[in-house]
Amino acid sequence: MAITREDTLLTPELIEEYTVAGYWEDSTLADVFRRNAQDFPGRVGYVDDRSQVTWSEVWQVSGEVASGLARRGVGRGDVVAVQLPNRVEFVFVLAAVVRLGAVFCQFPPDYRAREIEFIVRFSEAHTIVVPDRFRGFDHTEMIDAIRDRLPRLVNTVAVTTGESEVALDADAWVTLDQLRRDLDPADPAPDRPSAADDVMRIAFTSGTTGEPKGVMHTANTTLCMTRRENEERGIGGDATILVLLPVGLNAGFGTIVQVANAGARGILMEKFSPPGLLDLVERHQVTSFLTAPTALLAILRDSSLGDRDLSSLDFVQTGGSSTPMEVLREANERLGCPVIDLYGMLETGVTSCTDPEEPYEEWVGTVGRPYDFMRVRILDEDDQDAAVDIEGEIVKSGPTICVGYYRNPDKNKESWTTDGWFRSGDRGHLDQAGRLTISGRSKDVIIHGGANIWPRELEEILVKHPDVADVAVVGIHDDYFGENTCACIIPRPGATVTLEGVIDFMKNDLAKYKLPQNLELFGAFPLGPTGKVLKRDLTHEVEVRRKAAATSGGVR
Repeated sequence: MAITREDTLLTPELIEEYTVAGYWEDSTLADVFRRNAQDFPGRVGYVDDRSQVTWSEVWQVSGEVASGLARRGVGRGDVVAVQLPNRVEFVFVLAAVVRLGAVFCQFPPDYRAREIEFIVRFSEAHTIVVPDRFRGFDHTEMIDAIRDRLPRLVNTVAVTTGESEVALDADAWVTLDQLRRDLDPADPAPDRPSAADDVMRIAFTSGTTGEPKGVMHTANTTLCMTRRENEERGIGGDATILVLLPVGLNAGFGTIVQVANAGARGILMEKFSPPGLLDLVERHQVTSFLTAPTALLAILRDSSLGDRDLSSLDFVQTGGSSTPMEVLREANERLGCPVIDLYGMLETGVTSCTDPEEPYEEWVGTVGRPYDFMRVRILDEDDQDAAVDIEGEIVKSGPTICVGYYRNPDKNKESWTTDGWFRSGDRGHLDQAGRLTISGRSKDVIIHGGANIWPRELEEILVKHPDVADVAVVGIHDDYFGENTCACIIPRPGATVTLEGVIDFMKNDLAKYKLPQNLELFGAFPLGPTGKVLKRDLTHEVEVRRKAAATSGGVR
């Protein structure tokens, strides 16, 4: 089923407001790729560890892919699900999809069958594109195993990675190379992009929870963010941006678009390691990159850092979870460039950032001031504006905010105020200088190394474990990852539950980063008057246990 503008919260008044203000334009991502091919045909656009492509090559190859997809029925509003690593093929497929006016739906390569089945079924994806094999895992075999449960899935496309020979059923699969060769003679490079205010992409904040949240963005909400960011940072065609975060996640996807918007050069890093990142910065004279706080800390701990030439860096950005103040201080001192702390989310894009022109001591502990195109308010328990320095819920309004959750009217009603402000679920306060401080989250989400983990997703799997009577998943503080996941379990009478056994039970259903790092066993959970698990009390009990174990020399 095609996604249309009627599925969104867009109104003519909202479109007019942001268009008149100059934030929204009558151009799409397809127009951006076309412009780059026309204006900078020989300029290198993207580089991975196997190849590099110019902007004209991006346009040519994406036209071939678009023609092959069109011959297989992909059209305007159809969802194309994409699970690819940080390689140039991701760009080819992205450009092809937007040239057809289809809806791009990306997710990372470590998602597994249960997560993918949910996303593909809920979005009613018409086509899925996956690697044949990546890091030893056969993605085509996984899709074959769930295909019968996806009645609306028409096409399955495999991108050959070269890891090993994978036998494909020719009746069920087509490779990307075959797709490129299967041109429609009458329409060899179709261009039927949707309008700038139509849905361009849908991404999911949670994989298989009972509360699906498919976040819809248009070309305008997406391009506005990267265009304004480029203007703010002075990023132009001479920039070289390292794409470090997975392109299947919002931050990595956004960096791909940022590179295109600037007509710059993007260096795609497939697997992070501190020495590998530092090598790429030196080799390609990288001017900036965005990373999670955990990776930033790992870079600072790399023994070769002091011997590296990082003089090409204009700035480094970090965000995705709370960045420890001492990490920011050290990074600003040792990387030889400003380190900017960001605050944002999939639904809204980047909301605020620290100012590299201001002394570190003035902004540390905050996430800076909101961008000039974003409005931020702090609401108290009665939905009234809170005073300066008083904590409340952070609500936002601006041209980069998504246009709603797909097929979820209840969540849309819950997440927007009656006067159109988006409820972030985060808590914080604004100080006298207008800087925002994040103090906590209303939403029950664990942020592990910059990645969101939704406890309910794990709980729904673990409750099926034969030795588990009840389960609650919480996040606990970790100096490196920000938060780790702890499975709190009440075992069935006489049963023995171990962390290793829990992981073994879950590993085929979840991405590796979602698996719990800790296990705590309970006889009963703290409950509220309605019988709901009091997770704040439960988390406190886990922290008390861990502190006691550390004091006594035990290990948990």
